[in-house]
Amino acid sequence: MTTLLQTLPEQPLAVIGDIHGECQALDELLVHLERQPGAGQRLLIFIGDLCDRGPDSVGVINRVQALVEQGRAMAILGNHEINLLANDAKDGSGWFFDSRQQSDTRYYAPFSRASAAQRPAIREFLCTLPLALQMPGLRIVHAAWDAASIASIAEAPTGSILTLIHDWQQRIAKEAQKDNLYARYRAEMDRWAGQLENRNDPPPYLDAVADYESLEQRLNPIKRLTSGIEARSPRPFFSGNRWRYSDRTAWWQYDPDPTPVLIGHYWRLFHPATDPTAWRYGTLFEGIAPTEWHGRNRQAFCLDYSVGARWRDRKSDGGAASPNHFRLAAMNWPERTLLFDNGELYATTPRACG
Repeated sequence: MTTLLQTLPEQPLAVIGDIHGECQALDELLVHLERQPGAGQRLLIFIGDLCDRGPDSVGVINRVQALVEQGRAMAILGNHEINLLANDAKDGSGWFFDSRQQSDTRYYAPFSRASAAQRPAIREFLCTLPLALQMPGLRIVHAAWDAASIASIAEAPTGSILTLIHDWQQRIAKEAQKDNLYARYRAEMDRWAGQLENRNDPPPYLDAVADYESLEQRLNPIKRLTSGIEARSPRPFFSGNRWRYSDRTAWWQYDPDPTPVLIGHYWRLFHPATDPTAWRYGTLFEGIAPTEWHGRNRQAFCLDYSVGARWRDRKSDGGAASPNHFRLAAMNWPERTLLFDNGELYATTPRACG
């Protein structure tokens, strides 16, 4: 029986970061990977967030599914796949959810949409994927290797993800009945829906939203593994086209396990933003070079180089940043070399001490 935590034999890998529907970037990266020494012996690992925001999420998922079915690849679930399976229609998911099509067109169009006939097959494929992988000397998860959360899903069979999502939703809903939190959360979300996605018209600080999101992050192991470990933010901030009340934390600074861990999710930049306020999550990598390992034991490496932001280039006709600014990356393992969709190859280094 395979489980949501799968153990692989020690073998060469190419671990690919968040793709977010950028099918052209994926195709170009795969071409460069094929030219690498020993390419035929490498298992491709997709680290989650295959979909949302980009122009062709359907194409990316189809390509990854074909590679998985050919035995050439494995993929794990990211928070965007979890949102889809939970029927939680969020920013950038208008390619799949009708309720988001109109609002997403403003930012992300043009994008291909999944047909009614394609949607069940997409959900069926995503339900076959695990949440984390491990092999001797390496851990792989989308956002956070949280030991307690890993233990809670380690024996769950592959294919049980919908049941687990539902069970945790029910547990959190029950917990949120205390102090009428869920009703207050829904009331705030409905009352301020128009302003939550308007950068120029922020709502007030929404305490029930902050408290409910904190409750989800604290109790739900699936959320912790795929969305990271978050804390209530003292003030709202605009990111991912909505006002937010919980902030990501650099959990890797407190991870006691020295085993290398590869993650995505965190929107790292190869070329740091000239205006730090324009790239909210860049502060997580402040003082860390783009090819450096990070964390308490220099054990972590984020492979998400923000290719999901290429829609910004398309909307500004390339004026906001060059196409080279937002990248798709793969790490060759065990060499620890970093290959990008433009063909550039770099050695990675431990973070300098001091």
